[in-house]
Amino acid sequence: MKKILQMWPLFLFIFIIDRLMFLPGRMNGEWEYVSGTYLGDTIAFEDNISILNNINIEIQKNRQFDTFYLVGCYFGQLYLLNKNTLEFTRYVRYQ
Repeated sequence: MKKILQMWPLFLFIFIIDRLMFLPGRMNGEWEYVSGTYLGDTIAFEDNISILNNINIEIQKNRQFDTFYLVGCYFGQLYLLNKNTLEFTRYVRYQ
C-alpha cells in the first residue's frame, strides 16, 4: 500500500503530460455517436470540434456551439461531459 501511495505523483504527472501533449493528436479524425447527447451522425475534429483548452471544447451543430468538458480520448473512444446537463456522451472512432 505504501508503494502505491509513493507512485501516485508519478501517475498524476504522466496523466498531465499525456493530456497536454498527446490528447489533441488522438482526437484527429471522425467520431461516430454511441450514447449521450446527440450531436450528429459523425463529428470531425477538422470541421466541428474546437479545443478551448485541455478541459473545455466546443462542438458546432446546426450553426450552434455546444460546450463540453473533455473527459478523455482513449483506445478509440471519445468521452465528453455536457456542461449544461452534465450528461455523459460517448463517441467511437469512425471506421
